[in-house]
Amino acid sequence: MSVVLPIFFALCLLSLLLRNKWSMVLPVTLILGVATIVPILWAIYISFTEYGVFQQAPVFSGLKNFEEVLGDSGFKLSLRLTALWSTLKTSIEILLSFLIALRLRKATKLSKASLILLGVGWFIPSFITVSGWRALVQGYGGYSLFNIVLGTEIDITLNAFQAFTSSLFVSIWLSLPLSTMIILGMLGRVSKELDDVMKIDGTGDIYTSSILFGEIRFLLIPYFFFQLARSMKEFTSVFLMTGNGPLLPEGFTPNTLTGSTTFLGIALFRKFSSVKDYGLLSAYAVFVGGFSLIWILGALFSRGDVPKRHRHVLFLSSAAHVFLGLFTGLNLLLLPVILGYSILPLIIPRFRKTFRLLVGTLLIYEVLITILGVVQRGVSGIVPATLLSVPLILFSLRYRFPIIDFTIPGWLKRTLMVLCLIPTALVVIYILVLSFAADSDIMPSLSEMTLANFGRVISDGLMSNILNTIIIAFWASLILLMAGIPFSYLFSQRKSMLVKGLASIILFGSLYTGMHTLLPMYFVFDKLRLTDSLFGIGIVVCIQSLPLTIILLAEFFSSVPRELREVSLLEGLSGTGYLVKILIPLSLPVIGGLLVYVMVSSFSSFSTPLILLNSQELMPFSLRIFSYVGEVRSYYTSWNLFGAASVIGVVPLLIFFRSSLRLIYSSNLRDQGIEYD
Repeated sequence: MSVVLPIFFALCLLSLLLRNKWSMVLPVTLILGVATIVPILWAIYISFTEYGVFQQAPVFSGLKNFEEVLGDSGFKLSLRLTALWSTLKTSIEILLSFLIALRLRKATKLSKASLILLGVGWFIPSFITVSGWRALVQGYGGYSLFNIVLGTEIDITLNAFQAFTSSLFVSIWLSLPLSTMIILGMLGRVSKELDDVMKIDGTGDIYTSSILFGEIRFLLIPYFFFQLARSMKEFTSVFLMTGNGPLLPEGFTPNTLTGSTTFLGIALFRKFSSVKDYGLLSAYAVFVGGFSLIWILGALFSRGDVPKRHRHVLFLSSAAHVFLGLFTGLNLLLLPVILGYSILPLIIPRFRKTFRLLVGTLLIYEVLITILGVVQRGVSGIVPATLLSVPLILFSLRYRFPIIDFTIPGWLKRTLMVLCLIPTALVVIYILVLSFAADSDIMPSLSEMTLANFGRVISDGLMSNILNTIIIAFWASLILLMAGIPFSYLFSQRKSMLVKGLASIILFGSLYTGMHTLLPMYFVFDKLRLTDSLFGIGIVVCIQSLPLTIILLAEFFSSVPRELREVSLLEGLSGTGYLVKILIPLSLPVIGGLLVYVMVSSFSSFSTPLILLNSQELMPFSLRIFSYVGEVRSYYTSWNLFGAASVIGVVPLLIFFRSSLRLIYSSNLRDQGIEYD
């Protein structure tokens, strides 16, 4: 048993005994340190050493590992592909989500049903739906239902472009439900009076969209860049759909073999399997962490006010060109852009028109140089910094472009909406049909349907795999309740430097963590005996759920009337007593929603157990599904067993969701979230 478990419970007990608000930070500090802070610091330290698998201790080697990473042309190509893919994915995702949200913002029965159908793609774990898409599109070496019905010849193991676009489509489809619901929440802030004015004026669809975008742009633009930062770390959907992708001509390099979908997360995962020097592996992780940090800073700077936002965005764009250019190769034609972005912030706010004109000119020049590079050199001509700086500056300065207003015909809008919903229904039905197939054929015969697949997967130990996942959800929920609730209460009461600092690390960690932190985490967890431990997986799931917990619970606790606290003081309740006896019972609906989120996250967890677990007895549901489908080039794929196991595995999620409705729809929520006498 890991020493972390008794220490965690001891700190939780200590916070109850001391009844001191400051003791409430101890449990969350321990979990945060173990899963986020220490792995990052460990990776930085080890990256300066030589630490082979058979060495007892690391030996300082200076910058040797970093020099090797800088000489890895395949890894540089992976960065270019990642920047291109994440920019396309996020742009299309936000655009489609915004248009769907506009269509569904009126609370009709049809819009609610459409939203539920769209949300099925988020509710079902991604490793199931992505594998379902792979069965539908790729099947066995291109022999698939999709190709047979449409007469196409798609093979994502041979065609680089098809692999890239397939992974892009599936990832966008997975992200649409959550982004649509978030944008719907943003649009809910728009006043009804504005809708009435637009209706009276007879504005068309394009002008209406422009007005509504203007109303929520202060929320939507930062969300776009936060999603862009997250997309840079994408792993699960791409890994399961296309793997590395077909090898690119320029991707055949000595250190890293780069395919069309060998993005940074996948490249690191392959390094983890092949590199025998932990120091070199950590150097790769540090570089990826640095790349992620640039995109995260872009997301944070997009939330600022003018003119500070303009300065930060331009300085970051210039720094990104320098840092990423030194890594991938600096294009000398972009030197005017770097110098311009560094100097122009100095003329704000005296020469606003001149400033905007010069920045716009530099943007056009930068785009043209990047396009010229791609035309001449292909993928190697992609400039990662441009894919960040151009949208960042455009959304910061918010240039106005002429709008041609018109109204889209109703039948066309309904048709487009149906086309957005069909993929969800199609992949779910196909997985269900596969579960009854007599064999692993991707074209199951309806006359030979059987229930034998369900018996086979159960005899394979599927129920124990589901139980392991439920245990992970139990540990994650328990840690979240014992560490997250007290800290959320403290965060809602006092905004001291310590509390703000911890909250910032938690929120930053949710954006920063990825495969580059999972690998160092493995070594830290190994020292603490948290590998091959369901408790260790629960810690990671909890860390991923902490930001949402703090945001929701802190806001809820802040909305509780002060009169309740004054009455509790008269009754002699301490801060801890007030939290346990008053606030927690009132917040049960919010806690119920968070537990549903943790349960779904536990079932959806794939990359974490893939890295941290080695024991077959501890295999969770996600890895059992993976054992049936394997990677894209696997020849032992059992699509019928995959379908049966997927159907069985979703049942606990549905049961838990149904039982949690009692909490979510608790009568405690009334006027502004509180009902009291």
